[in-house]
Amino acid sequence: MPWDDLLGHENAIDRFRRSVQRNRLASTYLFVGPPGVGKHTFAIKLAQALLCQTNPPETVEACGTCPSCQQVAARSHPDLILISKPADKAFIPVETFIGDREHRRQTGLCHDIGLKPFMGGRKIAIIDDADFLNQESANCLLKTLEEPPPKSLLMLVGTSEQRQLSTIVSRSQVVRFNPLQNDQVGTLLHRLSDLESDFPVEDLAAASGGSVTMAVQLSDSEVYEFRKQLYSYLTELDPQCNTFAKTVIGFVDAAGKDGAAKRARLATIGDLAIEFYRQSFLASTDSLVDGHQSDPIMNDAVVRLIESFNDLSLEELAERCGLCIHRCGDFQQQIVANVSPANAVDAWLRDLSRLIRGVELV
Repeated sequence: MPWDDLLGHENAIDRFRRSVQRNRLASTYLFVGPPGVGKHTFAIKLAQALLCQTNPPETVEACGTCPSCQQVAARSHPDLILISKPADKAFIPVETFIGDREHRRQTGLCHDIGLKPFMGGRKIAIIDDADFLNQESANCLLKTLEEPPPKSLLMLVGTSEQRQLSTIVSRSQVVRFNPLQNDQVGTLLHRLSDLESDFPVEDLAAASGGSVTMAVQLSDSEVYEFRKQLYSYLTELDPQCNTFAKTVIGFVDAAGKDGAAKRARLATIGDLAIEFYRQSFLASTDSLVDGHQSDPIMNDAVVRLIESFNDLSLEELAERCGLCIHRCGDFQQQIVANVSPANAVDAWLRDLSRLIRGVELV
């Protein structure tokens, strides 16, 4: 069955199945969780199940073979609206929601989702990259969220509630997706026919933090080796960022002359740092879960960080790690907004060194 291809999110499947069976499906959901754990895949499979022409909607189970299921899988279903941030934009353009100036409210998601379903029993919209909704785009969505059209379902896909505007969060049902377990990541990696790496799948899964996306990034030997340098740097009590900032920029420049490839590397660096502080936070709160253990390189770095602050309560260290995670998110936003990489990296490393030491940012 289609859901069988999705690993690690059985609770979310059961939640939606109960909601549909009780006729209590909300109009707007916000999916949050680390990148690469299956949030977008879940949204597509849910849309497939709800639009299936063979199985009743209350089963929340797609047949996978009817024309509707095949069209959703091909992203061509007339009742499915897919939105994502263009690669060359810092945010999702407002025109995506309300049309360009010549066609205001005549095209775009807010118009299209209000149309009568063409094939299925409802209109479904999936907004990827919800972290990149700016104030203007969010305001355009508000009327749709406050007064959802009949038989409509909107799913926003992001990384955390903190990255969303409060007006979006308050009008959505939040669904949290946890990192995958190591064996689940390994299973999904084995399914990737084009994955090539010098490292065993098991090592990639252990170092992935429960993210298939991160595991694929780590299959690049340059990325795999760079994380050792990054983790070593992040364990320092009072690091001087100037030297390491040059190391970071050198690693980014090694990606080639293409600007998109460089931005992707900077985003990966941010993801690696977020995972380091997340693991440190979990260790500080004794929240590590079996099946999610990191690799020895991560374990050693986390232990070094905790030992460096042996005069600090674990609760205080956890709070500082949380602030560092938030700053990493801001760093990634700056990269998408095309802030100078050298300036962004320098300020980011300097702020991390202050936050982990408990120095308030000015």
